[in-house]
Amino acid sequence: MVAVASAQPLQRLQHASERLDELGVGAAELPGALADLARINALLFGTRLTSRCLNDLLETHPPDAPLTLLDVGCGGGELTAAVARRARRSGRPVTAIAIDRNPAVVAHARRRFGDQLDLRLGDILALDLPEDEVDVALCSLLVHHLEPDDAVRALRELARVARIGIVVNDLVRSKLGLVGSRTLIPLLTRNPVTRHDAVLSVRRAYTPRELRELLVAAGLRPLSMRGALGYRVAVAAVQA
Repeated sequence: MVAVASAQPLQRLQHASERLDELGVGAAELPGALADLARINALLFGTRLTSRCLNDLLETHPPDAPLTLLDVGCGGGELTAAVARRARRSGRPVTAIAIDRNPAVVAHARRRFGDQLDLRLGDILALDLPEDEVDVALCSLLVHHLEPDDAVRALRELARVARIGIVVNDLVRSKLGLVGSRTLIPLLTRNPVTRHDAVLSVRRAYTPRELRELLVAAGLRPLSMRGALGYRVAVAAVQA
């Protein structure tokens, strides 16, 4: 079993379930919850952090070389599409594959981004992709859903299918983040799923130190770690 050491007094909440994970086709709260995630990523630097870490990975690669991106746990697809658009600004041809394990979420994303993304159903713990199938594999707001052993398995899967490296973007477990989730999120949305999951997500998240330990346990070497507002962190990593 992978153990993670915490320098934070806020202990990680284990084996809890977020409501968004349980929403199926026809759930009235699903579109609003996915829209909230997109808004949070756009306004609170989630998308920017992923793009900056992607640039760190591609620093030594030609700016016009084709790029295949994989985003696992893609949600509504907004972050995947935005990161792909940013990567194309240098003239780089980008193919973007987006995977989520929830059929209702994939169906929602297809309605919005089916012409931009190759959307597929899949599980980060067992990706139906060959080794080195893509250039870079991403995941955003996904690792905190996993207990340490499964988190390491997931990171190994991302690394297995990615030729260049991976980018992991997630919340930071801290008292500051907990206060923010309790005060800011209710101002941004009335969706009961988002309001519930925001606090729970912070409690389930890893600290930057713990995330680095998980990456190392998965056989990866962090290249860069970028944070925003004390609540979010993104890491670019390559095979060690």
